[in-house]
Amino acid sequence: MRIFKGVGLGLTLVGLAGCGPRLTDSGVLNYASTGYDKRLYDQPPKILGSLRGVDVVVEYKCSDICPNHTVRIIRFELPNGMNCNEAGGRYTYFELPPFSMQPEGGYCVPAVLLDNWDQYVK
Repeated sequence: MRIFKGVGLGLTLVGLAGCGPRLTDSGVLNYASTGYDKRLYDQPPKILGSLRGVDVVVEYKCSDICPNHTVRIIRFELPNGMNCNEAGGRYTYFELPPFSMQPEGGYCVPAVLLDNWDQYVK
């Protein structure tokens, strides 16, 4: 009986990936096009929802002059084994404040944001 409970819990946890609110390209672009409170720099990354089954996360980076130099990053949280292209994204680098770390290769960002980079309020 314990085996079945463990299997059920494991399946439930696996099923949680991509379970946030369903997002659309236009919804992600609308969110990215609005201003934000730069004082959020000390908040942990937050899942906004799921775009084509892949979690979209917002996080804020700041280092030395906060909150004035806060940068908002909206990116995919790629599941193991999925590449950025499969998620519908492309890799890019952000202009971050000094001493802020970026992943090697950049962030996997929904393609709609790169296609409309001038509207994205970073």
